[in-house]
Amino acid sequence: MLIRILGRGPLAQAIVRLAERAGHILRWSGDTPEPPDNDELLDLVIFAGSRDGVEATLANVSSESLQNLIVVDAVTPTENELDGSSSETFASTELDSGWISAMLPGARIVRAFASVPVRAFTDLLSDASGTAPRITVPLASDDRDAKALVGTFMRQIGVEPFDLGALAIAEVIDPGGPLWGKALSEIEMLEAVGWLSGDG
Repeated sequence: MLIRILGRGPLAQAIVRLAERAGHILRWSGDTPEPPDNDELLDLVIFAGSRDGVEATLANVSSESLQNLIVVDAVTPTENELDGSSSETFASTELDSGWISAMLPGARIVRAFASVPVRAFTDLLSDASGTAPRITVPLASDDRDAKALVGTFMRQIGVEPFDLGALAIAEVIDPGGPLWGKALSEIEMLEAVGWLSGDG
Protein backbone atom coordinates (compact mmCIF):
# COMPACT_ATOMS: atom_id res chain seq x y z
CA MET A 1 0.00 0.00 0.00
CA LEU A 2 0.97 3.64 -0.49
CA ILE A 3 0.50 5.36 2.86
CA ARG A 4 1.00 8.91 4.13
CA ILE A 5 1.48 9.35 7.88
CA LEU A 6 0.96 12.78 9.41
CA GLY A 7 2.17 13.40 12.93
CA ARG A 8 5.10 12.94 15.25
CA GLY A 9 5.89 10.97 18.36
CA PRO A 10 6.32 7.37 19.50
CA LEU A 11 3.07 6.02 18.02
CA ALA A 12 3.76 7.50 14.59
CA GLN A 13 7.31 6.15 14.68
CA ALA A 14 6.13 2.66 15.64
CA ILE A 15 3.50 2.55 12.87
CA VAL A 16 6.08 3.76 10.34
CA ARG A 17 8.54 1.03 11.31
CA LEU A 18 5.92 -1.71 11.30
CA ALA A 19 4.58 -0.60 7.93
CA GLU A 20 8.05 -0.40 6.38
CA ARG A 21 8.88 -3.86 7.73
CA ALA A 22 5.73 -5.18 6.06
CA GLY A 23 6.82 -3.72 2.72
CA HIS A 24 4.50 -0.73 2.46
CA ILE A 25 5.56 2.50 0.78
CA LEU A 26 5.55 5.34 3.29
CA ARG A 27 5.39 9.10 3.06
CA TRP A 28 5.92 10.32 6.59
CA SER A 29 5.12 13.96 7.29
CA GLY A 30 6.99 14.17 10.55
CA ASP A 31 9.46 16.85 11.63
CA THR A 32 10.25 17.65 7.98
CA PRO A 33 6.95 17.40 6.09
CA GLU A 34 7.13 16.20 2.51
CA PRO A 35 5.32 18.18 -0.20
CA PRO A 36 2.22 16.55 -1.70
CA ASP A 37 3.09 14.19 -4.54
CA ASN A 38 0.23 12.35 -6.22
CA ASP A 39 -1.59 11.99 -2.90
CA GLU A 40 -4.70 11.02 -4.83
CA LEU A 41 -2.99 7.66 -5.35
CA LEU A 42 -2.72 7.00 -1.60
CA ASP A 43 -4.36 3.92 -0.13
CA LEU A 44 -4.33 5.22 3.45
CA VAL A 45 -3.65 8.40 5.38
CA ILE A 46 -2.80 7.93 9.06
CA PHE A 47 -2.99 10.76 11.61
CA ALA A 48 -0.84 9.77 14.60
CA GLY A 49 0.28 11.86 17.55
CA SER A 50 -1.28 14.90 19.19
CA ARG A 51 -4.01 16.84 17.44
CA ASP A 52 -1.87 20.00 17.48
CA GLY A 53 1.00 18.12 15.89
CA VAL A 54 -1.19 16.60 13.21
CA GLU A 55 -2.80 19.94 12.40
CA ALA A 56 0.65 21.55 12.15
CA THR A 57 1.85 19.01 9.61
CA LEU A 58 -1.48 19.03 7.80
CA ALA A 59 -0.94 22.74 7.20
CA ASN A 60 2.03 21.78 5.00
CA VAL A 61 0.01 19.33 2.92
CA SER A 62 -2.64 20.16 0.36
CA SER A 63 -5.93 19.29 2.07
CA GLU A 64 -7.57 18.96 -1.34
CA SER A 65 -5.21 16.11 -2.17
CA LEU A 66 -6.37 14.16 0.90
CA GLN A 67 -10.13 14.53 0.45
CA ASN A 68 -12.25 11.42 -0.08
CA LEU A 69 -9.43 9.18 1.13
CA ILE A 70 -9.44 6.65 3.96
CA VAL A 71 -8.09 8.43 7.06
CA VAL A 72 -7.01 6.49 10.14
CA ASP A 73 -7.55 8.64 13.23
CA ALA A 74 -4.83 7.59 15.68
CA VAL A 75 -4.66 10.95 17.43
CA THR A 76 -3.61 10.73 21.09
CA PRO A 77 -3.40 13.26 23.92
CA THR A 78 -0.07 14.31 25.37
CA GLU A 79 0.47 14.46 29.12
CA ASN A 80 0.36 18.26 28.98
CA GLU A 81 -2.96 18.16 27.11
CA LEU A 82 -4.49 15.92 29.76
CA ASP A 83 -3.03 17.91 32.64
CA GLY A 84 -5.70 19.82 34.51
CA SER A 85 -8.67 18.12 32.90
CA SER A 86 -10.26 14.72 33.24
CA SER A 87 -9.56 12.14 30.55
CA GLU A 88 -13.30 11.94 29.86
CA THR A 89 -13.52 15.69 29.22
CA PHE A 90 -10.47 15.64 26.97
CA ALA A 91 -11.82 12.73 24.93
CA SER A 92 -15.14 14.44 24.36
CA THR A 93 -13.60 17.74 23.24
CA GLU A 94 -10.27 16.97 21.58
CA LEU A 95 -10.47 13.46 20.16
CA ASP A 96 -13.83 13.65 18.40
CA SER A 97 -13.10 12.78 14.77
CA GLY A 98 -15.45 15.55 13.65
CA TRP A 99 -12.54 17.98 13.31
CA ILE A 100 -11.08 15.72 10.63
CA SER A 101 -14.36 15.75 8.72
CA ALA A 102 -14.39 19.53 8.92
CA MET A 103 -10.86 19.85 7.55
CA LEU A 104 -11.18 17.04 5.01
CA PRO A 105 -14.75 16.84 3.70
CA GLY A 106 -15.56 13.39 2.44
CA ALA A 107 -12.78 11.68 4.42
CA ARG A 108 -13.61 8.06 5.25
CA ILE A 109 -12.57 8.01 8.90
CA VAL A 110 -11.49 4.94 10.87
CA ARG A 111 -10.60 5.41 14.56
CA ALA A 112 -7.83 2.96 15.48
CA PHE A 113 -4.39 2.35 17.07
CA ALA A 114 -4.47 5.20 19.63
CA SER A 115 -6.00 3.11 22.43
CA VAL A 116 -3.18 0.56 22.46
CA PRO A 117 -0.03 1.43 24.47
CA VAL A 118 2.93 2.25 22.23
CA ARG A 119 4.99 -0.32 24.15
CA ALA A 120 2.86 -3.08 22.62
CA PHE A 121 3.90 -1.98 19.12
CA THR A 122 7.58 -1.54 20.01
CA ASP A 123 7.58 -5.01 21.59
CA LEU A 124 6.20 -6.33 18.32
CA LEU A 125 9.07 -4.68 16.45
CA SER A 126 11.63 -6.32 18.72
CA ASP A 127 10.05 -9.78 18.39
CA ALA A 128 12.33 -11.18 15.67
CA SER A 129 11.10 -14.74 16.21
CA GLY A 130 7.44 -13.84 15.75
CA THR A 131 6.48 -15.85 18.84
CA ALA A 132 5.04 -13.00 20.92
CA PRO A 133 1.28 -13.13 21.56
CA ARG A 134 -0.62 -11.34 18.81
CA ILE A 135 -2.27 -8.17 20.07
CA THR A 136 -5.73 -7.13 18.97
CA VAL A 137 -6.33 -3.53 17.88
CA PRO A 138 -9.91 -2.22 18.07
CA LEU A 139 -11.25 0.00 15.31
CA ALA A 140 -14.49 1.85 14.61
CA SER A 141 -15.90 3.48 11.49
CA ASP A 142 -19.13 4.14 9.62
CA ASP A 143 -17.49 2.96 6.39
CA ARG A 144 -17.39 -0.83 6.02
CA ASP A 145 -14.97 -0.83 3.08
CA ALA A 146 -12.62 1.55 4.87
CA LYS A 147 -12.59 -0.70 7.92
CA ALA A 148 -11.84 -3.71 5.71
CA LEU A 149 -8.81 -2.01 4.17
CA VAL A 150 -7.49 -0.84 7.54
CA GLY A 151 -8.04 -4.37 8.87
CA THR A 152 -5.94 -5.76 6.02
CA PHE A 153 -3.19 -3.26 6.82
CA MET A 154 -3.29 -4.27 10.49
CA ARG A 155 -2.85 -7.96 9.69
CA GLN A 156 0.03 -7.14 7.37
CA ILE A 157 1.92 -5.30 10.12
CA GLY A 158 1.33 -8.11 12.61
CA VAL A 159 -1.73 -7.18 14.68
CA GLU A 160 -5.28 -8.46 14.65
CA PRO A 161 -8.13 -6.00 13.94
CA PHE A 162 -11.26 -6.03 16.10
CA ASP A 163 -14.29 -4.30 14.59
CA LEU A 164 -16.23 -2.46 17.30
CA GLY A 165 -18.82 -1.09 14.89
CA ALA A 166 -19.80 2.49 14.04
CA LEU A 167 -17.64 5.53 14.75
CA ALA A 168 -20.01 6.59 17.53
CA ILE A 169 -18.77 3.67 19.65
CA ALA A 170 -15.17 4.96 19.46
CA GLU A 171 -15.60 6.59 22.87
CA VAL A 172 -14.79 3.21 24.45
CA ILE A 173 -11.29 3.38 22.95
CA ASP A 174 -10.69 7.04 23.81
CA PRO A 175 -9.16 8.35 27.08
CA GLY A 176 -11.45 7.47 29.94
CA GLY A 177 -13.03 4.65 27.96
CA PRO A 178 -12.83 1.06 29.22
CA LEU A 179 -10.56 -0.08 26.38
CA TRP A 180 -8.17 2.87 26.52
CA GLY A 181 -4.55 2.01 27.34
CA LYS A 182 -5.00 -1.75 27.00
CA ALA A 183 -3.10 -4.26 24.87
CA LEU A 184 -5.38 -7.29 24.68
CA SER A 185 -5.40 -10.62 22.92
CA GLU A 186 -8.40 -11.50 20.76
CA ILE A 187 -9.92 -13.60 23.54
CA GLU A 188 -9.39 -10.83 26.09
CA MET A 189 -10.95 -8.33 23.68
CA LEU A 190 -13.98 -10.57 23.16
CA GLU A 191 -14.39 -10.87 26.92
CA ALA A 192 -14.03 -7.10 27.42
CA VAL A 193 -16.51 -6.23 24.66
CA GLY A 194 -18.94 -8.88 25.93
CA TRP A 195 -18.76 -7.32 29.39
CA LEU A 196 -19.36 -3.85 27.94
CA SER A 197 -22.43 -5.05 26.05
CA GLY A 198 -23.76 -6.90 29.06
CA ASP A 199 -23.14 -10.30 27.52
CA GLY A 200 -20.16 -11.15 29.74
